[in-house]
Amino acid sequence: MAGCRLFQIGSLALGALVAAPLPAQSGAQPQVKARLDVDKPVTVPFEYFNGHIFVLLNINGSAGMPFLFDTGTSADILDLQTSQRLGLKPEKVTRQKNLGLGSDKVAMAAAKDVDVTMGGLYVANTLALLDLSGMQQVNGHRIDGILGYPLLERFVVALDFAKRAISLEPAKEFKYRGPGEVLPLARKKYPATVKVVLETLDSRQHDATVEVDTGADATLLIYSKYAERAHLPQDPAKPQNDQVYGIGGFVRIHRATLRYLGLGDTAFTPLTALFLQTTPETRATRKLGGAIGTGILAKYQRVIFDVPHLRIIFEHASTR
Repeated sequence: MAGCRLFQIGSLALGALVAAPLPAQSGAQPQVKARLDVDKPVTVPFEYFNGHIFVLLNINGSAGMPFLFDTGTSADILDLQTSQRLGLKPEKVTRQKNLGLGSDKVAMAAAKDVDVTMGGLYVANTLALLDLSGMQQVNGHRIDGILGYPLLERFVVALDFAKRAISLEPAKEFKYRGPGEVLPLARKKYPATVKVVLETLDSRQHDATVEVDTGADATLLIYSKYAERAHLPQDPAKPQNDQVYGIGGFVRIHRATLRYLGLGDTAFTPLTALFLQTTPETRATRKLGGAIGTGILAKYQRVIFDVPHLRIIFEHASTR
């Protein structure tokens, strides 16, 4: 597979699908008492692997579970096979489409009352259950789950790419006085979006609202419906059989070079955009222009998701 290994779920409707813990087995690990409140940031390291961010979580006392940190995912997710190893038995499993990129149906359920902690801090108690084996195979990394957008609603989340660390801080305690560029969110609800300016090689400029998606290892993804509305050119000389991977399978892409992408006062130039041939059909994404991934985000020293205050802060290495 060429290029991006995009992992994007889209909007998940969990409904009433519930998984209940099985009775405790002899020799099972004791549960870790989580901290529900914190008065200072909690910082843990992350692994940066092939453009993806992995953090280790504890699930019901079982430590060392690698989770993909993906702000483009609307729910926190546990791999279906991992849930079985942990003794979580889904009451019902369904197969659904339109959960993100790709046209395949995926198996889906949910688990409630699960203790999920990071660095001793309680971060979630409800998880969607999905089969993530395809993502693991494509990425070449163990993925026990996905830590998604709900984390941004609970905490101010800072990614330090220079130190390979992620920090969580209660929103009520957070005050920013640093030199980074503060950009307002383009919308109040999922997903986290900002305004950008795109300029094509023929010097035409286009405004776009894009997701800030830590689960995509690309620089810029362009959704097909936006490309049609904006009449963005696609390079016919590029191979047409490239593809990226989403939770619903593979999606074909085209590639094109843009003169620049303007994000606040920062211009990224030139850059290769991936034009998706299928726009994710979710209510939250159908009107968006696309997404910026870690190909952009990792060029900053820190990116601070302050969703409770409706902003994202971008710090260059020279600004701290």
